[in-house]
Amino acid sequence: MPTTSLKLVHTSDVHLDGRYTHDVDGDFRNVAERAFAAVVTCAKTVQADMLLIVGDLFDNNRVRDHDIEFVCNQFQRVDCPVVLLPGNHDVHDDTSVWARMVSAGVGAHVHALLDHDGDRLSLEEQGATVWGRAMAEHTPDNVPLHDAPDPQNHVWNIGMAHGLVVEQRAGYGSSQITHEEIRASGFDYLALGHVHVWGDMSQGPTRAYYCGSPVAAYASANGGHVAITTLCPESGVNVDQHQVDWRH
Repeated sequence: MPTTSLKLVHTSDVHLDGRYTHDVDGDFRNVAERAFAAVVTCAKTVQADMLLIVGDLFDNNRVRDHDIEFVCNQFQRVDCPVVLLPGNHDVHDDTSVWARMVSAGVGAHVHALLDHDGDRLSLEEQGATVWGRAMAEHTPDNVPLHDAPDPQNHVWNIGMAHGLVVEQRAGYGSSQITHEEIRASGFDYLALGHVHVWGDMSQGPTRAYYCGSPVAAYASANGGHVAITTLCPESGVNVDQHQVDWRH
C-alpha cells in the first residue's frame, strides 16, 4: 500500500479544433478552448499532483498549428505532470497529431503514452505508475486493456483507457472494455475516455470513471465536468464530479 496521498484531475474528449468557431467570452476561439483552459485552471486551483487527458484532446489529426500552440501554452500553466493518451479521433497513426505535438516542445512535464502495445510511466515523486495503450485504429480488434501489466507494490497503479465499457464483448463494437477486464486490471484508479457524460464504471477493487467531456455543449446536462480523484492510504480512492463549464 502506498504511504502518501495523490490527487488527480482527469479529463477527456475536449475535441479541440480551431476551425469550429463559436461566440464565446474572452480570447477563446471556441467553447472547447474555453473549457480546456478551465480544466487547467482547476488542476492549478486544487493543486493536483497529476493531470490525466484520456483521449480526443484533438478532434482529428488535421488540426491546425494554432490548436497545437494553444495546448502548448496551456500546458505551460500546469504545475504538475500531464499524462496524455490518444483516442479514436486523434489516433496515433501515420498522420498522428501527437508527432507534431512532440516536435512542438510541450515541456518535460508532459508525457504522451504512444506505444500501441502499452506504455507504463513511472512517476517516483508522485509515488505512482500510469499505464495506457495508444490507439492506432478504432476497430473491434483494438482492446484498450489488453496486456495491462501486473500492479506494482508500494505505488498507486493508475490506468488510462479510451473506449466503450460493456458487460461482455460483442464482435461489432470498436475499442470495447469489459467489466471483467476492469475488475481484473489491478489498477487503483482507471481513468476512462470516449463517453461524453459522467459515469461510474467501477468493478471489483478497481475504481473506474468516465469524467465526460469538459465541454458542456458537447453533452447533455451531465456534461462540462472533470473528475477530481484522491487516492489516500487511509480512506482509499475517492472520486468527485467537478463542473468546469456550463451551457450558455
